[in-house]
Amino acid sequence: MTSLNIITKKKLDNYNTPLYAWEILLNYLDLDKNKVIYEPFYNDGVAKEYLGKLGYNKVIHFEENFFDNYEKYEYDLIISNPPYSIKKNILKILYMINKPFVLIMPTAIISKLYLKNIFKENIADIQFIIPSRRIHFELNGFNNKRTPFDTLYLCYKMKLQRDIIYL
Repeated sequence: MTSLNIITKKKLDNYNTPLYAWEILLNYLDLDKNKVIYEPFYNDGVAKEYLGKLGYNKVIHFEENFFDNYEKYEYDLIISNPPYSIKKNILKILYMINKPFVLIMPTAIISKLYLKNIFKENIADIQFIIPSRRIHFELNGFNNKRTPFDTLYLCYKMKLQRDIIYL
């Protein structure tokens, strides 16, 4: 019976990033507030509100399919918490776009061979920012105190001072 429950459980990919996780990242990066940020994974739209609270008002964030619209906009970088169930496909597109990005990802991404295979010659442009505590994501407007895995910020072409940064 247990295995049946595991098989039939539906994965949820609609968790929001809490304000403090955006704040940790953006305080560290200290980006120019005039940069245009593309946050392509909408969920319930709260990311634009949170980024705005942190002073980033040039944010492209609409409820639409990333795979159909990533070429539609002019932007400086992508900052997002994408659906983890399709992260491999997202990374393939981002490699092709070849713009700077920061994605919140499970820490297991570090050991995935597909990360190396996708970014091939540009693997040296991959860097990691590791937060000092586990991010507990939001679901339906509520903070989930039981996120069962650790995450990090996967950075590409962000030109950070070190390849692995512990906050």
